[in-house]
Amino acid sequence: MFRPDLMVDGVHQVTAELLAELGVLGVLIDLDDTLLPSTGDALDAASEAWLRGLQRAGFPIVILSNGERGRVARLAEHFGIEALALSGKPLRSAFRRALGLLGTPPERTAMIGDQVFTDVLGANLSGLVSILVRPLTPGKLPHTRWVRHLERMILRGGERGRPVHR
Repeated sequence: MFRPDLMVDGVHQVTAELLAELGVLGVLIDLDDTLLPSTGDALDAASEAWLRGLQRAGFPIVILSNGERGRVARLAEHFGIEALALSGKPLRSAFRRALGLLGTPPERTAMIGDQVFTDVLGANLSGLVSILVRPLTPGKLPHTRWVRHLERMILRGGERGRPVHR
């Protein structure tokens, strides 16, 4: 349950072609430390271009975040996409609500995120394709940094998700 289907260094490696190869029709994406540094307020040019590229390729996108409402809403509005803040990941109910907004079946939907215990676990429990990205920062909260240590221990042991472009 804690192993992602795919591990990449960053969102830029998750191309429209790769998603199509995986049979993905829609994308759920985490915000903090996946798409945007947890200490930042605006996407860098490369991340903005990546997200716009997925939109142009026809992928519906919903931000699924445990982050603060205003921050999540500002970014969603900028891109004209739906978002759920303070969502309650990894609970299945959070993923069901997001899938309802997205309109795609779980098995044809990817969750892209930086945390094993929220993004990967929730995606795997909900039957989604789980894609783990390397976090953009170590995390701004002490408990996040501690959890990242546990995640590294889990990911070091045993079989891992299929790496891409490492």
